[in-house]
Amino acid sequence: MHADDAQPLPMVTMPDGSKASWITESSAPPPATLAPVDDRLAARVALARLRAGETLLWTGDYRNGCQLLDALRRRLTKGRRAARGSAAKRWRAERRFRAEEARILGGVVVSLETDGSLDLRRAPDTRAAVELAWGPASCPRLVAMRTLRGALGAAGWTQKGLQIDGLPGPLHPRYGVWSPTRSAYLSLLDALPTPQTLVDVGCGTGVLALRFLARGTERAVATDLDPRAVACTRDNAHRMGLAHRLDVREGALFAGADPAELVIFNAPWMPETPSSRLDRAVFDPGGTTTQAFLEGLPAQLATGGRGALILSDLPERIGLRDPDWVSTRLAEAGLTLAEQHDVAATHRRAAKADDPLHSARSAERIRLFICQAS
Repeated sequence: MHADDAQPLPMVTMPDGSKASWITESSAPPPATLAPVDDRLAARVALARLRAGETLLWTGDYRNGCQLLDALRRRLTKGRRAARGSAAKRWRAERRFRAEEARILGGVVVSLETDGSLDLRRAPDTRAAVELAWGPASCPRLVAMRTLRGALGAAGWTQKGLQIDGLPGPLHPRYGVWSPTRSAYLSLLDALPTPQTLVDVGCGTGVLALRFLARGTERAVATDLDPRAVACTRDNAHRMGLAHRLDVREGALFAGADPAELVIFNAPWMPETPSSRLDRAVFDPGGTTTQAFLEGLPAQLATGGRGALILSDLPERIGLRDPDWVSTRLAEAGLTLAEQHDVAATHRRAAKADDPLHSARSAERIRLFICQAS
């Protein structure tokens, strides 16, 4: 359960008998019991206890707790066996390792005060980052230490902003919203004429809609299932003075928007099941969301309008998606491919020669499919 879902957060009984709400970014259940630990805990012992299923409540020095997490990660990496077999098998082995790593590291938790502060020695001021990530609270909260570190890092980017070509000001991402740090795909937008009306599906930070508005699009609708993304897009639109031309809606796919000259979707590209909230920006089980977008696209296009699908070819390169999958789905939806463009993916993992999927990642292309109703 997530912090901003409609249902109340589950409660956890603390060692002193008090109650705290449980924050998770995945489906991890709240811990049944908590074992308080401090600076005396060795990484070797901690790893054994975490593997046995214990949840460790860190009560020691904050920086020492961070060092413990880093030491645990190094131990897990050192003990990892090299994946073998096809690219698909190696990729799935990588996912299993990352899932196990997340489970183990997520077993080291901290208690946040009601105001979001962290009562540990040498702890940073966490209040602003906690409120940005999970909002205000009426009671203490329990969260994995690695999750809190992620929220602190994201808060820094929220405050600093990202400089993105084509925007009238910095883009301010938020915790839990996919950030366009892999921005090579944005150059593909140059292949699209500036429409008068636009629908940006799965808007995230709002970067696509905002770039088109900055280019001269008169009206745009941006949609997303995640309330964090909706709030992030609205905030960015206000910061850039474009809010009066952008209608941001929380909902699936088109979210009731009127037909538009251009409907664009930077789709999740891996046809597998997400394991966390943020994963939904990357993982689309069986490609069902992308398929639903294409099936609904003809009715969403204004007369003479075009659809634009942005999709990585990495799944084809590692054997998770048939090379003809997109063309088949287009034909089934009654769409004709008008143009196709691509650009090399640029991200840190593509440059890591020791990555088990280095050959596929280094060759990855981001593709833009421009289509129209048949």
